[in-house]
Amino acid sequence: MSFTFGCPDRTTIEQLQRARSCVVVSVTDAAEATLSDARGADALCVQGPLAGGHRATHQVAQEPRATGLEVLLRDVRDVCDLPLVAAGGITRREHIVAAMEAGAKAVQIGTVLLRSPESGASPLHKDALASDRFSETMVTCAFSGRFARGLVNRFMRDYHDVAPAAYPEVNQLTRPLRAAGAAAGDPDGIALWAGTGYRNAPVAAAAEIITTLWGEMQVKCPN
Repeated sequence: MSFTFGCPDRTTIEQLQRARSCVVVSVTDAAEATLSDARGADALCVQGPLAGGHRATHQVAQEPRATGLEVLLRDVRDVCDLPLVAAGGITRREHIVAAMEAGAKAVQIGTVLLRSPESGASPLHKDALASDRFSETMVTCAFSGRFARGLVNRFMRDYHDVAPAAYPEVNQLTRPLRAAGAAAGDPDGIALWAGTGYRNAPVAAAAEIITTLWGEMQVKCPN
């Protein structure tokens, strides 16, 4: 059972563990890791700043840190001994090697799978990832009221500077606008979530992408 946007209280975690669940909490800095460890989490998903989609900060208005994933992993390792899963910006073999050398026991991938047939991303979203129209990503509250990284499009440019950190209120407010953008086939009117490595996302089956990444590895699979 994994959690993002915060850590459950100790009682909830203990109840899940008694039900034979392994509890994983996403963290973005050492302070969140310390809190999650103290509450009894079994493992941590350490999310770096290059991640696509929503940042896993525990507080809605908390500005996401820019600390690189490898440094962040070492910072978290300094404050707890829990197994760490590295996430954010992992799209190539060297990213996996660097994360595991920094203390991760496993890695989590997302953006690199977005153009696979198993992905839930819309065709509009998938096409945007390969389009020359979109050349950069940015972290914004414009779409949901929570900090999240996506391709810079018209909606983001228009509302980035005025959108408050207010989730889920902003998310509900913009939902009909995003739905209208999707219905119109307008990539400038929807959230195009993506990490910084989105250009590395191939059109291939998820199993093929994972097998290729793992097949390139020269490190022993962690226990």
